[in-house]
Amino acid sequence: MEQTATRSWVSLTFDREMSTAEVEGMKRSLGARTALQVPPAVGAAYARARQVGFARSCCPEVGALMSVLSAAVPTGGRILELGTGVGVGLAWIVHGLRSRTDVEVVSVEIDPRNSAVAAGAGRPDRVTLVVGDAKEVVPSLGEFDLIFLDVPGGLKASLFDDAITALRPGGQLLMDDMNPYWGKGRTRLPLDGNDPERLLEDSRVACARLGYASGMILAARLPDRA
Repeated sequence: MEQTATRSWVSLTFDREMSTAEVEGMKRSLGARTALQVPPAVGAAYARARQVGFARSCCPEVGALMSVLSAAVPTGGRILELGTGVGVGLAWIVHGLRSRTDVEVVSVEIDPRNSAVAAGAGRPDRVTLVVGDAKEVVPSLGEFDLIFLDVPGGLKASLFDDAITALRPGGQLLMDDMNPYWGKGRTRLPLDGNDPERLLEDSRVACARLGYASGMILAARLPDRA
């Protein structure tokens, strides 16, 4: 009988920052397929999420990608996060920017209690936290070079049109937590009457499915047609 391989995800915490070589060595010794080091400031954000019982933070693989995309934002750029939660995704964004002060970051959260937890952690001056309904506030926030759409459930499908509109040409949109809506055939139910996979067919963007971690769609805004 053929045995089906199983996967286990294990999170390890260390009291010091480890080098890439050390992480790779540990990965080999444990027989792990992947190993991802979480920066200290981001690890502290995950710890705060656990402390307050917030279980919807982005997973490290998604956060690491957001960190890289943030690092690539052009000089004088703007980043928008929809769904602050308690600040884990925001910590990944700030990590990607390192010491840059030329990029503005705006993060929107509808729950004032969650936003207060994120604010209590402290943040650079270039970061602005907005408490409100993303559907209502996004049209007034201007244009962005990078948008991280990480709101719960059916809100994703209801927001991506506003998100695309807010993207500058060449800007990128990352939509998280797509695995629950893939591979279920006719049993998959559209969210709020909309299927978030409609983004893949939107003529304003070029898209790619990223089928690892929690599942993502990465989109880039195409130049406006003359």
